[in-house]
Amino acid sequence: MTKKQFRYDMQRGLGSCVAALKNMNDSEKERFQPLVLWGCSREMAYDAQCEDSRSFYLYELIMEFADITPFLDVIEKRLMHSMHSRGWEFVQDCNLLALFVYDGNRRAWRILTHCYDTLLQILSKKHTKERYGLLPERDNLEHMCVSLVCNCFDDRKRKTKLYKMVVRDLGILISGNALFDYDDFEWFQAASKDTLGEKTIQKLLYETNTNENIKNYALFRKKRLEERKLESERKKKMEPETADEIYRRLKNGEKVGQMCSLMLGRTFMRQGKKLEISKLAAYYRDEKEFDIRYDLLRLLANRECAWAPTLSSLFADSQSEHSELSEKAFTALSYYPKDVRVRDYAIALLQKKEHIAEAVSMLAVNYEASDKELFVQSVKQIPITYENGFWHSAFFDVMDVFHAPGKKKPKELLPYMYQNTLCSFCREDVVREMGRRHMLTRELLEEMQYDCNSDIRDYAGKKLRMIKNNFQ
Repeated sequence: MTKKQFRYDMQRGLGSCVAALKNMNDSEKERFQPLVLWGCSREMAYDAQCEDSRSFYLYELIMEFADITPFLDVIEKRLMHSMHSRGWEFVQDCNLLALFVYDGNRRAWRILTHCYDTLLQILSKKHTKERYGLLPERDNLEHMCVSLVCNCFDDRKRKTKLYKMVVRDLGILISGNALFDYDDFEWFQAASKDTLGEKTIQKLLYETNTNENIKNYALFRKKRLEERKLESERKKKMEPETADEIYRRLKNGEKVGQMCSLMLGRTFMRQGKKLEISKLAAYYRDEKEFDIRYDLLRLLANRECAWAPTLSSLFADSQSEHSELSEKAFTALSYYPKDVRVRDYAIALLQKKEHIAEAVSMLAVNYEASDKELFVQSVKQIPITYENGFWHSAFFDVMDVFHAPGKKKPKELLPYMYQNTLCSFCREDVVREMGRRHMLTRELLEEMQYDCNSDIRDYAGKKLRMIKNNFQ
């Protein structure tokens, strides 16, 4: 494997990198050490929210080298830097160090606990949040708390001890600084409950001999949960119940995010209010003011409601000079029920090489066997980058072609998407479809055992065991 190919595959989390290192001697591996160090110095996951961080993948790469010290040096430096930043690099670093702690590495434990103490000190002195209410150190402290309690040790007694330590410290922080409350660390609480169980959590928080700071945290938690129940009931009463009310409030200056969630259109459909969706679509069709037109389309541009807007409106807005309105119109068109007019529009765009990713999504819904050549060619023309995510939704829609009934599917796109997608969550669907079509060679399955996606690893392992059993 060349260094260029190694870096390309590593960015995608492909198992080929780990497999390649396993087949090299130590001197050969040295050529690739700078690339793995490079991977440790940045956020590697394309979408950590759905595919998780690439920590275990990086860990497997690192453990192929005889000396892990250079990697710990980079991770420590990056951790202390990224704790002030948004994004998922800090999570990646925390989880990586937790894996080393789990293996008994004392230096990794010292790095984690030093960073934890530093974050607590920083936050105790904070008095304002950043613009838009952001506070990266708070978010990163919560991730650190999860790593300490849930990921570092297998020993339940030690997990419990760490949970009590963290809750004590959070009790001190919340009591001493009005900038924070229980909501700021609720994900930590949920992760701890999954790890220790609800009964254990209740006992640790509310037993009579609990530390005073833990009691304070428990009181904050109880009070906030009670307040949230009342808030939820109040918001539900304030949500608009008709299209007329939505439109009136938009005209009065309210925004969709203020008066209701973007899910309201779907809620109407679940409640059987199809007529209200039609009314919203009529308001959208006739509206001239950009902001209101855009907000109305935001409620309609989903799988449940996209049938309602007129195609002439969506076609026109897809060519709007307002990029947000154009993008939302294309989204609605990609959800629009199968229609020859949408298919013709998509083909025309692809032939002109305009809005290729969006046109691919539209054609995927309306795919016919005669479209195969143009479809395959167009998919391969979509740029795949971290910055431009249009390829991501297009690849997702391409997979719907395979899930729909019909013959002559563009199966040559499956190896292409497997090799090139930056999202390992999407790659899992590709892998399973390749398996259904008997496209997975033994060599490819061996590689997949080291994929950054744990479900792909499990799937490949199961397939290999089946192959082995069939030859016995």
